[in-house]
Amino acid sequence: MAFLQAFSNLTTLSTLTFIMKRAADPNESGSQSSHKDDEASLEDTLEALPQLLKKRQKALEEREQELERKVAAFEKETGHMNAQLPNSDVLELNVGGTMTTVLRRTLTSVEGSMLASRFSGRWDETLEKDKNGNFFIDQPIHLFQPMIDYLRARNSETPLGPPVTSPDEFENETQRRNFVRMVEYFGMTPGIYPTVMEICRGEPTTAEISGHPNLGVSSSEWATFTLGTKGHNRPITSFSVILGQVERAQIGWVRSGHFVRKLRPGDHKGVGEEKYSFGLDCCRGGLLYEGKFTRIEGFSTSRGTVIRCENKGARWLVNGRVVASSLALDETFQLPPDLQQYHLVPAFSGKGDWKICEVELDPLVSEHKSTQSHHLSTI
Repeated sequence: MAFLQAFSNLTTLSTLTFIMKRAADPNESGSQSSHKDDEASLEDTLEALPQLLKKRQKALEEREQELERKVAAFEKETGHMNAQLPNSDVLELNVGGTMTTVLRRTLTSVEGSMLASRFSGRWDETLEKDKNGNFFIDQPIHLFQPMIDYLRARNSETPLGPPVTSPDEFENETQRRNFVRMVEYFGMTPGIYPTVMEICRGEPTTAEISGHPNLGVSSSEWATFTLGTKGHNRPITSFSVILGQVERAQIGWVRSGHFVRKLRPGDHKGVGEEKYSFGLDCCRGGLLYEGKFTRIEGFSTSRGTVIRCENKGARWLVNGRVVASSLALDETFQLPPDLQQYHLVPAFSGKGDWKICEVELDPLVSEHKSTQSHHLSTI
């Protein structure tokens, strides 16, 4: 109401100022006749002024009341949500017709997943429910339950206990594939089949490694890191790297049996230079295999560049543009079959910071070895 009174006073003052100005300047109209007309007009204005102010004040009062109603409704709604959320932390789920009980924090433990968003508490009123008001999930219980059990085990994991492993006991291959498909659908792959960064060359104290959902490295010294799996054996097939401020970046693949297991502090060669490794050399602009360099015309990188490697090095993209591919028909960059037939893992060398994203896993659990060689052509 103080606002309304101030506005009313301001309007009255402005109107009176206008009237006084017109009365103090009788020559403004240019003639005595028009001056008399102005005086009559001023008298009409003064007579109508109280009614005009009353209408304006009423309109402002109605607007203020409407605003107060909306604020009250908003506070009531948010207060209701905040009050209900702790009490509803234990959720009753109808999963494909079978009832199960789970903590909300278990369902939301994989940050960034569809499941975490769906059961965050913000969308409870819009989620599908059965006739008894229980949240309904249209998945078979024999697929959904192993995922929940794994999340429970991971939440209670301790250094002294046995490591938690991803669900791997299924009646047949079809059931396993359907489980993987469901996990992908809910965006739970990073949580159910996690990947981890580890340093394998360099000084561990000089590097900071972050996990999901911001998988990446910040290293004050030049070092080499690998991206591996934890608790499962689904091999990584593709990944993307977002370059930060990084020096001598080398990105590619290494043979895990020889390259990964030997942590070597101090000076060392990088990915593509050491034996049993190949990849992109972002500094020189080309492909490396065990020290052999092949230049890629027009290839350059900078801060923010996104490098995508698909199908274990069969296809390379820089900012969405293909720069090397095993499908090209011109001059080839051949990778010997003795490397391709072994288990390969992504690897990264450099000094600075970079992030890993868009990691894809083989839908098959076991690694399928191939005796075919890759013939990479620069585009």
